[in-house]
Amino acid sequence: MSRLSVALLVSVTLVGTAARADTFGGWQYTAPPGYAVQVDADHVAFTKLTGSTFCSIAVFEARELDRSVAAERAFEWQNIVAHTFDATVKRRATMQTKHGVNVAATTAALVDREGTKYAAVHYVVMPPGMIGSVLLTSTTAASLKACEPVATAVVGSLAIDWTSPRFTDPEARVETPEGRWAVTGATRREYTFSADGTFRFHSEASGGDRHRVIDETGTYTVLGNQLTLTPLKATTALVESGVTKPARLPLEKTTYTWGKRYVVDTNEWQLVLTPTRATTRDGTLPPNAGGYRYSDHAKPAWKFAPQPGV
Repeated sequence: MSRLSVALLVSVTLVGTAARADTFGGWQYTAPPGYAVQVDADHVAFTKLTGSTFCSIAVFEARELDRSVAAERAFEWQNIVAHTFDATVKRRATMQTKHGVNVAATTAALVDREGTKYAAVHYVVMPPGMIGSVLLTSTTAASLKACEPVATAVVGSLAIDWTSPRFTDPEARVETPEGRWAVTGATRREYTFSADGTFRFHSEASGGDRHRVIDETGTYTVLGNQLTLTPLKATTALVESGVTKPARLPLEKTTYTWGKRYVVDTNEWQLVLTPTRATTRDGTLPPNAGGYRYSDHAKPAWKFAPQPGV
């Protein structure tokens, strides 16, 4: 996610020309008249100068929910607001658009890294199964009040654009699971997804002198937000006091709802896998996490690779 710069938006507006766009990032919307438009990688911004004050309305891409609404709302606040500004919350409110979409609005005083102060409202827009943000910023709390009706109109016009390739064309998705994704701890797990449609899974669970090792290889397919793993070979072994005891491991074909999440604070991507029920290879589903999470930064320290004795 690109970092929003209010100062940059204002400076661009001084040389920009007014334009109108009706779709962006999975949204349909009505652009505010008389506002200059700037399109960035993950948001479209509408800005207007009035004397010494400005109004800036940034609409960020819509995305699918992959965990609880409360957790997703917190994530939106962290990535859109808290990462870029020091924020002091003034009030919170909820509303519903003409499309029946729930919206959570947080009014706050913001200070950027250069010490510049702004007044803002962060709107979290939540169509069924989806979420996205709109950030309204202005010069002062007084000028913010004058901007709010325009921002509310933009938020109220938002509806999911189901004709967008973002939702209809799997080949158009930016996200792919390709790469290595892992978790560390008492149980280390790692997926490796190759571009040729094959995957490899390796895990080691350690407790004292006992180690449970699992290896799987197979194929995967992606259709929209559905990722299906089809193991072709699965092996497991218990290693205790240097003695290896192989065991059978059933082939566990699983379809996950999947997505990738960028975490600004740790500068990492996470692969989020949400099955309909817990799987043997992924372990117990973490409570309230909305799925299994694997990081591109995690680097497990392996004791056994490939699996011993199998």
